[in-house]
Amino acid sequence: MLRLLCLVACFLFVGNVVAAEKYIRVFGEGNTIEQAKENAFRTAVQQRAGAIVLSERQANSGKLEKDNISLFSAGYVDDFKIIDVNQSGSTIKITLDVLVADSKILNQVLSTGKTNQNINGERAGTALNTFLDQKQKGDRVLDAVLKTYPKNAFKVEQKSYSLYVDSYRNTILEIPYSLKWNYDFIVSMNEAMSLVEDKVNIIGFLNQAPSNVIIMAKNPKDFLIGSKNYYKFNDRILLDNIKDSLLGENELRMMVLILGSSGDMLYRTCFTPITLVGRSPAFYGIGDPKVLTIYGNQVETSSLNVVIAPENNFVIQYASRIEVSIVAARECRW
Repeated sequence: MLRLLCLVACFLFVGNVVAAEKYIRVFGEGNTIEQAKENAFRTAVQQRAGAIVLSERQANSGKLEKDNISLFSAGYVDDFKIIDVNQSGSTIKITLDVLVADSKILNQVLSTGKTNQNINGERAGTALNTFLDQKQKGDRVLDAVLKTYPKNAFKVEQKSYSLYVDSYRNTILEIPYSLKWNYDFIVSMNEAMSLVEDKVNIIGFLNQAPSNVIIMAKNPKDFLIGSKNYYKFNDRILLDNIKDSLLGENELRMMVLILGSSGDMLYRTCFTPITLVGRSPAFYGIGDPKVLTIYGNQVETSSLNVVIAPENNFVIQYASRIEVSIVAARECRW
């Protein structure tokens, strides 16, 4: 199955700005006033803060199986004024002047009252709901990239194999390989992280935010040293979700298939990369609860030793092809 991921950043210019505070006049429709307001809020956030259209498609033999479009906007509604409300049949149309604040602020301070005693509940509730809505859409942007992990995140190259028999008369199929990050995946991660990161007000490279993602990688086509991109977030949940996507059932494995001349599977087994058991420099660092580091230039070079017991020697006799592929740990349970 071919997974095609398209992340298109579309920045829209602000129009119809009124008053010194840069309220945006927008229109919304819905079956209720609340639905109409929500529709207008989304329009305002798109216009003020920019929007990302995320389109994920899955195709099998050229046939489109899934087309999921979602919208993420990096902002939230800080205040609004109702200008007009009209009803036509079951449809309510509303005109609002909306003040959209940037969501990238330290400690997620959503709204403050004008005095220490008063709170505008409707304004604060709107700010909270639209802010969380954008965070959830940010999760979906990242999920679209991370759910291709590890299959699309790594490349494995197998070298010429060797065949020998050990002291227990097992047949050993030794397959040298090199394993490295897929640079296209690194590029997608950088793009997604740059779109959803929080521009926290933290001075200095070493001053950590609540969550930090560092991606170090070099384009294999360039002769440059490479880049180190640092992304900061106020949100611990986002970082935990990213780490969870790399671990457990999603953890990186290499699967070896021995196939017959007609493509029938004669033998299969899985291997854990030596980098994950501490015998090689890591592909990523997750030890610090506040930091995830991706070492995009790391390459693992070793051999896979497939052990075939004497009673299964027919596997070698009828073998036609050896395949080494990247899979998730859950695919190695049979």
